[in-house]
Amino acid sequence: MLISRIGKRGISMLLLDKIGPFLYEQLFDALRQSIIQGDLKTNDALKPIRVLSEELHISINTVSRAYQQLLEEGYIRSVQGSGYYVENLLTLPRSSVLYRMGQKEVVRESIVPLKYDFNYESIESSFFPWTKWRKYMQDAMLEESCSTKIAYECNKGNVELRKSLCDYINNSRGVKCSWEQIVISAGTQYAMDIITEILHEKVHTIGVEDPSFIGMQRIVTNKGYSIKALSMTDLGIDIDVLENSMCQLLYLTPSHQFPTGVTTSLPKRLQILEWAQKNRAYIIENDYDNEFLYGEKPLPSIQSLSTGQNVIYLSTLSKVLSPSLRCAYFVLPYKLMEIYEDKYKYYYSALPTYNQKALAYFIRDGHLERHVRKMSLSNRRKYGIFNKVIKEYLAGVVKIFPAPAGSHTLIQIPGCTSQEGLITKMRLRGFGIYGTKDHWRNQQNSPENIFLFGFNSIPEEDLEGACIEFACALKEIIKTLEM
Repeated sequence: MLISRIGKRGISMLLLDKIGPFLYEQLFDALRQSIIQGDLKTNDALKPIRVLSEELHISINTVSRAYQQLLEEGYIRSVQGSGYYVENLLTLPRSSVLYRMGQKEVVRESIVPLKYDFNYESIESSFFPWTKWRKYMQDAMLEESCSTKIAYECNKGNVELRKSLCDYINNSRGVKCSWEQIVISAGTQYAMDIITEILHEKVHTIGVEDPSFIGMQRIVTNKGYSIKALSMTDLGIDIDVLENSMCQLLYLTPSHQFPTGVTTSLPKRLQILEWAQKNRAYIIENDYDNEFLYGEKPLPSIQSLSTGQNVIYLSTLSKVLSPSLRCAYFVLPYKLMEIYEDKYKYYYSALPTYNQKALAYFIRDGHLERHVRKMSLSNRRKYGIFNKVIKEYLAGVVKIFPAPAGSHTLIQIPGCTSQEGLITKMRLRGFGIYGTKDHWRNQQNSPENIFLFGFNSIPEEDLEGACIEFACALKEIIKTLEM
């Protein structure tokens, strides 16, 4: 193993284990520990690669790889024509500084905010209808305060909200259901927790799109399900793979697949229904991002194309109103309602009653529908801004994947060979970008050079400037560094 003490005057006492781990990893660990422990301080210059190579009697390539790893993890920076210098770990914008002590790892988060965060989960706060919402909340609380008693809410959620949602999805998505079939939950992950609990005695293998949201994968594996990864095509999941999967349950996001952005075609939706009918399987249709379409007519939900007996429809208001509302809902076929009533007979609703009532009246009065139209138009303009700037400033450098729907898009950076490395470099410059690797079930298929970019949380008037600054920073990294 490498034993070292490295100060800014150089290396004193260094031993390389020539038969141990890769030499560059040993050197990397020694340099990193010296930076963490303060032997190498902020802005200290590292020895030139050739000089250190000669001192340690190792190859230039070994030193270069160690420096490159330090660079990718944000411990040092490269100054063109000058060399490598130690970064200030306390000012890394939201990046994690990792300490390895034997087999133990401790992560410390810095508190310096990012200048621009292209997060795909957040939405722009100023877009929320705060004034209207305040009025409906006040009315709902007043109604509850005037009641003779305050009781627990029904295990399926507030009746008024379920009726409002029923009308809304009947009209907007053609979902075939009555309000009695709707269950309110505190977000889609908790909805999936309930659904998988209901089905657990009937099915044990679930097919999921690959890639797909890692949070959903964790829920089903925590429940003891076996996952069958289903590869994606440009039109949706690969039907041939599905046919040979032996799945009894299928989870998919056909309106705007996460993270690829693919919209499942109408013929493929019908093929999926045919598969489910033939195999007596259930489909969980997460109608994620169905509200945001760019110049295309919405395709009907899979549930609306079915008899309604083998499709569980799932959706949320987190992306159209606010994640903090924590309101998702699902529609159960009648034959599953009996199982739900039996398993959750003694449960109460997880959302406050006055929140549910305020939302019910907000939807009933048409405000949700109007808000969705307004937000969809804004997202379409934002996507146009992002698309225009990237094509203008990064032509030939990156590839944008078309986004027919949703509030995020994908870009490919052909020169990138380390997703985490580029994320770290961009964070050092104040930009939050996000990779896709974690969402792949089959990690060997996961590309290093494809990134998620959300444009929903940055105000429209700031987006162009944010995109230009991002493009310039990325171009600088690509020009000066080997990723």
